This record gives sequence, structure tokens and C-alpha cells, in this order.
Amino acid sequence: MRLLTIAAAVVIAAFASPILAETRTITDDLGRQVEIPVDPQAIASLDDLRLTLPLIELGAPVVASHGRISRVDSSQYIRSADILTGASFENSNIAFIGIEPVDLEALAAAEPDLIFTLVTSNADADQLQAIAPTVVFDEDITDRFAIYDRLAEMTGTEPRLWVLKDRYAKQLAQLTRLVDTESISIGLIEGGSDGAIAIEHTFGSLGRVVRDAGFIQPDVIEEIAPGGRAALSAELLPLLDSDIMFDTYRGDRAEGPENAHARMEEVFPGYCEALTACTEGNYYRIPRDEAKAISYNALSAMTMMLLTILSAPAPVGE
Repeated sequence: MRLLTIAAAVVIAAFASPILAETRTITDDLGRQVEIPVDPQAIASLDDLRLTLPLIELGAPVVASHGRISRVDSSQYIRSADILTGASFENSNIAFIGIEPVDLEALAAAEPDLIFTLVTSNADADQLQAIAPTVVFDEDITDRFAIYDRLAEMTGTEPRLWVLKDRYAKQLAQLTRLVDTESISIGLIEGGSDGAIAIEHTFGSLGRVVRDAGFIQPDVIEEIAPGGRAALSAELLPLLDSDIMFDTYRGDRAEGPENAHARMEEVFPGYCEALTACTEGNYYRIPRDEAKAISYNALSAMTMMLLTILSAPAPVGE
């Protein structure tokens, strides 16, 4: 019965789609040739953080999205979207289609004319293609901000992307004008539940700003391949010591700095004493959504945060 219901929903969605819509053919990251609408009007996203958030920032017509269930109050939410864009399931026309894996019936009922998903999704690309043209992205072969660019190109929102890029370029120029970035080292870490320290070549938006601004990063981070990540054993923690260090906590789970501290204590008891950045008061614990989201609003927030921390006030009287 459930299979019949899904099939019926797919048929309904197919008849509801504009038959004469102009299309073009693209190649997705699975090597599939996909015919997509030139001017999509109803987009569904199967990853809230990495796809829906950029689409919302771009002003693309999102009608359905994968989401999360709050551990605090069981509400449905689009991770990072509320705090970085103000958008939510409650104040938009975006339908919640479930957590991973998404509900295919709910997806079909939203009548999308284009679906975006990731290779890591549990939803089968052929099943999705039966509902609407489906583009699959693979983060292992494509930089996340490169995916952002491709989303803009496929949704006709490139003019908005140019505005966002121009704003970021100006904010970055201000940071590098006021701060001697090439003489300051920054380390970005996460305490892992597996007893290791998680590091990445480029830690989301914060890592992007650190690289674009020309800050120094520890050799152990520079040795990671672009787009890659690694788990560093606790005894190697001193290799990450820097002038400034950042760790993160999950604000969407009502965590705070104490949670980041507790994770690091579990990995390396007394870790602060092993890091000059920490003993000198230059170890910061910040919300992960703002730090790691692939978002131009996040890039702006991280640029301004670094500028605030690193812009020393002029002596009184000058």
C-alpha cells in the first residue's frame, strides 16, 4: 500500500509539472546526464546545512527541505538557516520532508521541478529522478563553496551570488588592511568523542576566512589534502598550538562553551596547560553553525569576529 501511495504521488507530481518548461542538460557528480529546468520554480533539497542554506541565501525558490528535529523541544528546523538567514519551516513556504532518509511521499507532494541531493544521501537517485530532475553533488570531489557556485548557476541566482562575493571581498580587504594576518597563526580544532582531535584542511567558513586572509596554520593542518579531514591523537595536541585557537560547540543543541571544554578535557585532561593560546587567553569557543556553515553570511560573521579579536585599540591619546 505504501509503494502504491508513493507511486501515485509521483504521478501527481509529474502531471503538475510544467510540461513545456525550457530545459538544459548538465552532468552531475555521479556522471549522470540530467535535464533540468532553465528557470526552476520549485526546488527540493535533501541536505539542510550544505544545500538548503546556500539556496536560501541565494533567494532560490525552495519548496521542500530535509531538516532536523530539535533535541530541546522536538521542533523541526533547518540547521544554521534560522541563525544565519532568519528563515525557518515556520516562517517560509518550505515544507519539512523529514530527517535522513527523507520521506519520499512528502517530497513528491511538494511537487518540485528540481531536486538537489548529496552522494551521501540514503535516497536513491533513480527514485528521486522519478519525482523530478535530480542533481547529485559529491563533496569528496568538489569544494563546498564550489558547490555553492554551481547551485547559483543552476538556479539562475548568479546576480545574488556576485553581490555576496563582492561584500565578502570588501570585508576581507578590510581585515587584511587592519591586521597583519601573515604574522599570526590560527588553529581550528574539535574535541572528538572517539578520543581524538578533529582537524580539517579548511574548517568551514572560519577556515575559509583564515586561508583567504593569509593567516598561518599549523603544519599538521597544512599537510591535510584540500577538502580533507583527519583525526589527531591526543598526544599530538601541542602540534596544533597557535597564537589564536578556536574550538566549537553545537548551538542548535543548546550547547555552550562548557561543552566544548568538556570534550577537550575528555580527550586530553588539562589540555589548556599544554597550549600557549589557552594559557594566554587566546583560546576561543564559538558556535559551530556560524563557524562551519558554507554560507556567505557566515563568512561575513567570521571575518568580523576575527577583525574584532585582532584589531588592537590604539593607545589612549593617539
